[in-house]
Amino acid sequence: MKYRFIFFILAYSSFLYATENSYGWNIHNSSLNIGGYLDMTYDSKREEEFLFNDIAMMFSSNNNRFDLLGEIELSHISVDGNSNNSSDIDLKIERLELTYALSDDKSIKIGRFNSDIGYWNQAPISILEDTTTEPYIVKNFFPKATTGIHYHQDINRNSSFSITFQKNNDISHQDNNIAINRHFALAYYGEKEEFSWRLSLGKYLNDSSIDANYIGIGSQYDGDKLVIQAEIFTKNSDDDNNKNLYSAYLQSTWNIKDKHDAIFRFEEYKDNTIETKEQIYLLGYSYRPSKNIVLKSEYIYHQKLPLNRFVYSISVLF
Repeated sequence: MKYRFIFFILAYSSFLYATENSYGWNIHNSSLNIGGYLDMTYDSKREEEFLFNDIAMMFSSNNNRFDLLGEIELSHISVDGNSNNSSDIDLKIERLELTYALSDDKSIKIGRFNSDIGYWNQAPISILEDTTTEPYIVKNFFPKATTGIHYHQDINRNSSFSITFQKNNDISHQDNNIAINRHFALAYYGEKEEFSWRLSLGKYLNDSSIDANYIGIGSQYDGDKLVIQAEIFTKNSDDDNNKNLYSAYLQSTWNIKDKHDAIFRFEEYKDNTIETKEQIYLLGYSYRPSKNIVLKSEYIYHQKLPLNRFVYSISVLF
């Protein structure tokens, strides 16, 4: 009961202190901002149906050419206060990054940061994503986070490239299926009017000393009322269960009216561990009463696996 009380206190605080155009608190006479977010989900197929998926504190600061960003997170806490049926609370460093602007079009970043791969991985927190669940690609084809060095350069106004390098252990455990200690990646981004495209490729060594490489392409149409996004990735590794894998998705987000969106997603992937080619259909809806709050609902249909279910969530930025 006390954890439900904490949830409502945090939610109410977000209404008081997070305005329509901002979030967080500025420390007086400093460049330091402190805020956070929480994400509560209901999943009809999960053992603990109600979970605080994420409760996080974020801080940021900038000084001339330097930008500091940190995100510390508690994850997968059930409503009764346990974490995945355990009394151990899962505390982790989601992001801790320092960026230095070499010039107006070049920057270098060190620390732990979201890997610059594909479209979906560019949204670092759930409130920025269109759906509660993520495409299969995100957790299974590349490292979602990198602890290392990232170099970014604009080629011109409409295109850029980046290089990511890691040769060390992760400073936090991965919140996905791929735990790594080596990672090298190249990425390219381009845009023209409402259309954009991304190319990503890389290789990594996981904690089990298995080498893998991946390549992916994606494109997005961003119109006034409709956004269409598509990505396809392939992966190969030394592990026989991870050879010649592929995954792709197509997602459309239609702005029905102000603050209301309808989402449809189709995806297909090949999983050698269970010897199946799966297709997934998602029909979803999201309502954003303000920029700091989003309510999402979705139904997910699996063609083969017994994972058909409803998922609901509320995300609050404060």
